[in-house]
Amino acid sequence: MKTKTTLSSKYIYEFYKALEECGVENHGLMVIKDGETLFEEYSYPYSADMPHTLFSVTKSIVSTAAGFAINEGLISLDTKIADIFPEYEKCESNQWDELTLRSVLTMQSNKKFTFLQDMTGNYVEMFMKAPFRKKKGFLYSNNDAHMVAAAVQKVAGMNLVDYLMPRLFTPLGIDRPFWETNEIGECIGGTGCYLKLRDLMKIMLCYLQGGKYKGQQIIPEFWTEEATKIQVSFSKNNGYGYLFWINGDICSMTGMFSQIIAFSRKQNAVVGSINCGLDESAHTHILQKTFMRMFNDTPDEKYDLLLKEYLENRGEKVRKCETLPVIAEGKQFYISSFSDMVAKAFFPQSIIPRTLICSFAKRPKHNLDEVSFKLDKSVLQINWKEEEDNITIQCGLDGEPRVSECEIKGYPYKIWAYAYEEKGILKVVIRPLNTLSIRYIDISYKNNKLKMKFSGAPDFTSFLVKNAGEPDFIRKHKVIRKISMFFVRKTGEFLERTMTFKAK
Repeated sequence: MKTKTTLSSKYIYEFYKALEECGVENHGLMVIKDGETLFEEYSYPYSADMPHTLFSVTKSIVSTAAGFAINEGLISLDTKIADIFPEYEKCESNQWDELTLRSVLTMQSNKKFTFLQDMTGNYVEMFMKAPFRKKKGFLYSNNDAHMVAAAVQKVAGMNLVDYLMPRLFTPLGIDRPFWETNEIGECIGGTGCYLKLRDLMKIMLCYLQGGKYKGQQIIPEFWTEEATKIQVSFSKNNGYGYLFWINGDICSMTGMFSQIIAFSRKQNAVVGSINCGLDESAHTHILQKTFMRMFNDTPDEKYDLLLKEYLENRGEKVRKCETLPVIAEGKQFYISSFSDMVAKAFFPQSIIPRTLICSFAKRPKHNLDEVSFKLDKSVLQINWKEEEDNITIQCGLDGEPRVSECEIKGYPYKIWAYAYEEKGILKVVIRPLNTLSIRYIDISYKNNKLKMKFSGAPDFTSFLVKNAGEPDFIRKHKVIRKISMFFVRKTGEFLERTMTFKAK
């Protein structure tokens, strides 16, 4: 932990506790003021050297790529989207002349979209054919952000990672990141980039400092001003820039499940917090409230101690397996036809929690299958198959988690896992460290049948309810709303369900 008396332990402690009360699990927090790191802490088993899934923080990285392309004369804010992609069939509309790069950078394409739309295929083709909305104006969407990414990739003649490596990542000392791509090789624009918290802080520090990092101009200065200026106003001093959020003096890049990196010019400071939690509005409010109060010169021994104790006691508490579980070694279990049918009707199931971490590109089409186990006194090995991938992970039984690396559908995972026995049930705890998800699996074996009950966080049922996107006529009628929410909740429960496998 790096701290100075200029950083208030009281407000850092209260920030952590407020997140906890909102059900938000913090994975990392970092504070930089006047160019110096004052605080950096990670909750076990997360660490500084592990990239983290960012969700919509990706959009601000896409904005940065657009700034480079504009600065190099490859494209302009007034370039028409139709002129960038003349090869695609377009819907009939008189709005095409108004649809520019500026439109999609400010979420004002006026195109219809679905929040959970599949980005597997040619997303530009879908966008060009999609109708325009009757109601014009700002509408936050992955569609618009992806079109920014696609436009930069088109004019640059390469994907975003290759484009940004010599311009942004390498000059900042950032390793080549993993970035989700669709089946035609485009980096997804609305989500999908994985970076370390330290990487994000460097990028945001550049925006605070007019594009400079350690005296070197990295991001074009004009872009750091324009992108973080209100381009679409919501209320006094609040609005949206070019894929950045602005709230008074605070400018931020934010992502689903409470990822936020923000700077304040008044404080000359950057704060970054990566998390797992559904209550994003509470997290943002807490950070904004805390931001203006965390810097002071008054030491507080009481809160210094409280913060120290809190940091020492948080994080995953690993359980040791006292009794070896009863599990059928040497047998291979195949998914039952009913479990297979139910799961495929919603989202294919995996031992790795993938429902919310790769729901936009390269979606799996089949469930896990061909499950087998290998057991000794200290390690449980789980093997299974998903489509073309054969996966093996290790779970510690001796109180020491094991870390396994695997790849599923092109997604790399570093799996931290342990297992223990409780009342005849084998309980497995899995954290893919480069994501924010947690998977809990209860495994039971009887009469040649294997049952696996899945749960975890983020809770997909709550996510569906929160993001159901109810039309006005549903929202206005209590009975209809209750019925619709019932079916939404049941859909989520299917995704956190018990699956049955049979040995052959």
